[in-house]
Amino acid sequence: MIRKILLIIALSVMLSANLDMKIKDLLGNSDYNTHKNLINHIFSNESNFYTNNQIDYTRIIQELMNNGVLKLNLSSTQDISVTFNVNSNPKKSLKNLNDILKAIGQPNFITKEEIIVDNNLRWSIQLKTAAAISPLRLSQELQSINCRIVDIKREGDYNWSYSIDTTNSSIYKEENLENNNQLSLRKPLKPYMIKVANASVITIKSNSGNTWFPSVVFYDNGLNIIGIYEENSLQKSLKLEVPDNTKYIKIDDLYTLANLKQGINITKE
Repeated sequence: MIRKILLIIALSVMLSANLDMKIKDLLGNSDYNTHKNLINHIFSNESNFYTNNQIDYTRIIQELMNNGVLKLNLSSTQDISVTFNVNSNPKKSLKNLNDILKAIGQPNFITKEEIIVDNNLRWSIQLKTAAAISPLRLSQELQSINCRIVDIKREGDYNWSYSIDTTNSSIYKEENLENNNQLSLRKPLKPYMIKVANASVITIKSNSGNTWFPSVVFYDNGLNIIGIYEENSLQKSLKLEVPDNTKYIKIDDLYTLANLKQGINITKE
């Protein structure tokens, strides 16, 4: 019994120390020391900020922002460097991060480094902005595709680093033909990205007023291309065999998405 109590106490101390260290990494030493008493109060119940014994960055960031501790605004427009370290699915992860950055209001950035080794991605970008990327918005959007921030480090106001678990990731804002046999899609703002499963054949029919030059790409779960179909003549309807191991299908027009302005219907067999 005593051993069990000591083990619980040791685990509690370890989790508390780990949480404290991660908050310091997120805020930086200066702001952490300035707000130390408030931080102790906010996070007095450390267990609220763990999920399955793993730090829940979304909850932590939400509390820091609610209490005005996490400051993202800069005194003027500055160059900020951000590095994303991703543990799997590098092609899919790169697409997702690009799309998420645009969705949260950070579309203008340049790539400084892109390295893929052993299915891990290290992607560093530079952006000119008057405020750092919101780690809360980033975390929330990543959660929507089954990804999780496992570490955040901040060096001053201008350098951020994120480590992200993308093991079970899906495609950001994908259309789902996995749990449905038919989809009716409206005018696209970008090429349609469809998630599929157990499909041997798909039929794509453009709605009234549409004819398009088909460009259809089949991908596996890691977003590696396993098949391409293109037709340089206007089509109204298309029936295609789906290659084995297809997880995603991108539907586009060879020349302009305006040709799909009335939307499409997709069925699978």
